[in-house]
Amino acid sequence: MATPEHTPKMTPLDNLTVFLYRTGLTIAAVTALLYSIERIIGVQILGVFYLPVFAAGIALASADVHLYDPKFRWFFPVVSWIAFVILAFAYALKETTPFAALADILAQISLGLFYVSAGMFAVKESLCFRIIGLPLVPLFLCCSILSSLFGFSTAEPYFLLPAAFLLTWLCLAKWRMPLHFDIGDKSRYGF
Repeated sequence: MATPEHTPKMTPLDNLTVFLYRTGLTIAAVTALLYSIERIIGVQILGVFYLPVFAAGIALASADVHLYDPKFRWFFPVVSWIAFVILAFAYALKETTPFAALADILAQISLGLFYVSAGMFAVKESLCFRIIGLPLVPLFLCCSILSSLFGFSTAEPYFLLPAAFLLTWLCLAKWRMPLHFDIGDKSRYGF
């Protein structure tokens, strides 16, 4: 996190990773926003591409997140990788007729893990931004995936919409600040 009194010397790699982090977060947020609107109005925009595009955005952000504490820094990409492994199994099983229902459940579990990552980003960024409701993003995402898993899929987009809106608002706020704010004081990274 940035400290106002410190401006780090940014390397090209620092600039690239901050750009990729913000891009990944933006892809995930806008994708979730479009998908929730699509589900509410009944007009297909993303359709079956929602999960892979959202997953790609979260994975990109997870790979490039900047956290001081090494105990937490590894957790973001690991959750995304576990979600990708489950998603790979879901897509592999989808082609086999007897396991099609299991494939759908695995895809939902994978989406749930990607939502965990998105929720972690919201909590992390709520320490930097005073966006009203941002700490509630994990709750909205949890309700969204649980409503889908337990057969209340009509409620899913109504929980996803506020989370997606808050994440999109967060992305707009992040893009307005200088890149070095994402890096902060490099001496505090525990390598």
